[in-house]
Amino acid sequence: MGRWTYYAPLWLGTLLAAGLYGANLAQLPPWPVWVHVVAIVVGAPLVGLGLQLGLIGAQGAFAQVLPVPWGRSIRGGGAVLAGSLLLVWFALGLICALLRSEGLVVAALVVGALALASLVAAVIVYVWHLPAAVRDFGSEG
Repeated sequence: MGRWTYYAPLWLGTLLAAGLYGANLAQLPPWPVWVHVVAIVVGAPLVGLGLQLGLIGAQGAFAQVLPVPWGRSIRGGGAVLAGSLLLVWFALGLICALLRSEGLVVAALVVGALALASLVAAVIVYVWHLPAAVRDFGSEG
């Protein structure tokens, strides 16, 4: 898998979110121009980043491998746990957005807090397993 395909959720999600925002601009309230610019410049890459983290979570949960910078990867149970927590964060984040869009503020706050807790737990598990990351490619011995 090359860099273009591995990072496809990041750049495709960013482009898709920006395109959908622009296409539905007429249905949004009349906000100042700077709000729309910030929504596209900041919001669209955040959507792409969320999709990329969802892919990394699926990779950890199902392939039992999480990438680490400098040609290493976390393998085994740590990757499964961190990946599963990322997938829980992703799902709860979507549920939180849906609840908020329906006006259920308290429920959205509770689910959002659970999503944030699972994201923090995923980061803690990832950092905890960093020293055990193995080299992916290179000479052994």
